[in-house]
Amino acid sequence: MKRSGLTLLPTAARAGFCVFGCFAVLLSPARADDTRYQDYPVGSRAMALGGAFTALSDDPSGLTYNPAGLVDTHKMNVNVSSSLYGLERQGRGGAKLVDKGTFSLATLATLNVIPGEAGTVKGFGSETDDGATYALGVDVTVPSFRDYGTDATAPTVLHTRVFDRTFDAAAGGAVRLDQNWSVGFALHFNLRLFADTEDALVSDGGADPRVGVYHAEATFTNAALSVTGGAKLRLNGWLYGASLSTPGVRVYSSGSVQVQDVRTDPTAPPPHTTVTLLDTTNVESATGIPFVLRLGAARVEPHHWTASAQLTLDLPTAYDRFVLATNVADRLQLQTHVTRHAVLNANLGGEYLVNSTLAVALGAFTDFSTAPDLQANRDGSLASSSSHLEHVSLYGGTASLGFIGQHSITRLGLSMSYGRGEEAVPNDPTGVSDPNGYTLSAVSQLMLYVFLAGTFRY
Repeated sequence: MKRSGLTLLPTAARAGFCVFGCFAVLLSPARADDTRYQDYPVGSRAMALGGAFTALSDDPSGLTYNPAGLVDTHKMNVNVSSSLYGLERQGRGGAKLVDKGTFSLATLATLNVIPGEAGTVKGFGSETDDGATYALGVDVTVPSFRDYGTDATAPTVLHTRVFDRTFDAAAGGAVRLDQNWSVGFALHFNLRLFADTEDALVSDGGADPRVGVYHAEATFTNAALSVTGGAKLRLNGWLYGASLSTPGVRVYSSGSVQVQDVRTDPTAPPPHTTVTLLDTTNVESATGIPFVLRLGAARVEPHHWTASAQLTLDLPTAYDRFVLATNVADRLQLQTHVTRHAVLNANLGGEYLVNSTLAVALGAFTDFSTAPDLQANRDGSLASSSSHLEHVSLYGGTASLGFIGQHSITRLGLSMSYGRGEEAVPNDPTGVSDPNGYTLSAVSQLMLYVFLAGTFRY
């Protein structure tokens, strides 16, 4: 079959599924939710320190990094941080693909405030020089928010759009055991919302053209609960922190797939137009949350400087993004089953107080891929047993200025990460004539975000 024709199209529903499958495998596997864990740090001070926050954790984002640090607050602590604008650029060979992310030259007048975080911590009981005896906190983070797509005119008129959001709501507390030790726990509600659409037009371009119009939609929502427990040690001017997060227990799942296929063939017996609608509802879905171990150390010289380091180990996990009938899953190019191997990431950060009103901070972090290595044949084609998930590891850094007021600290900064790797490119963009053929291709990615964070103490 020619990619621009309909001569050898299979059944209408099958063709529609192929188009949808190609769309999903091209766009969704490359996202951080299924191949990497920390494209950018989340939190107010954590973001300024490149995500190295486990040994500190003295604001609401400590519910994620290490709840034991929550007691190191003297007053009510309110955090608000957001990413104002972001640019995500992906390059493949001589071509460059730009994902809108949260950035668009055409919409600079619109303020985007995600990914971000907002939360509060309040100390209770008698206070020491380090903080309170007890502390309670709540926090809501948006660690991932993606809105991206493609527009193509050749060889097929194709328009796609993906909307992928992740939310994490947490509540927990901490208690100071003595002058050296504190412990804390937090309950997390993790929610992922995913939606994509595709519209395609295929024509053979003849005098009496045969035309196919496809519209596909796929959505899923899933939620899980997990628990984070942590401990913090203060010893000889040093701070040490450790936390362990449990795998997520799924508490909600839903999804649907809908494909509409309209074919017009003037050369065929009447009726010349056929319409096929395939609607699959109650599709189960999942997003795997593994065991996560964080270890950190920090040194703080009050009113002068802070240095912090962290290691994060995410253990292996596996899950099905969509649970579909075997005959449907085999026909789709979408890789429904995701397998993620263990990965160890590192974070480093430092902050220096220039004077009583200005602080400068720098951070660095890794964001290694959890996807299996892609396996290629000698001719460059992808082996039939290989994963289709993109394999790209990133190295990133942050830089920010902190403006210190009587009751607040406002941080304005930049987070950037870049890396190279490999991806699987379908041989047939429509997924109709060659639904299972892939070629291995080198790919590069750049993520750039401007962030604004505020911490308020009352």
